[in-house]
Amino acid sequence: MQIQETRQDGYLVVEPVGRLDSGTSRILDRSLTSAVQRGDVRIILDMGRLDYIGSMGLSALLAAAKRIKAAQGELLLRGMNERVKLVFEMSGFLRLFNIRDA
Repeated sequence: MQIQETRQDGYLVVEPVGRLDSGTSRILDRSLTSAVQRGDVRIILDMGRLDYIGSMGLSALLAAAKRIKAAQGELLLRGMNERVKLVFEMSGFLRLFNIRDA
């Protein structure tokens, strides 16, 4: 998995590329933890190039959301493909996150 970071309208945009599963979730977790520690607490997670998300990926996102909320920040998710969105629906995570289409 690769993670690209850019800035947009006062947000740090984090874009994971590839699969977010048990083998790669630590990479995203470290990236988001590092962002919060350096003061980036307004984060958009652009999921447009994410092919797959598993339970460990969901767990990493939930942990990141808790850290960001504790830092009085905001986490937005955007650009989910239908396969990833279905995982969020089936797990009940759609209601836990602020999700945008684009």
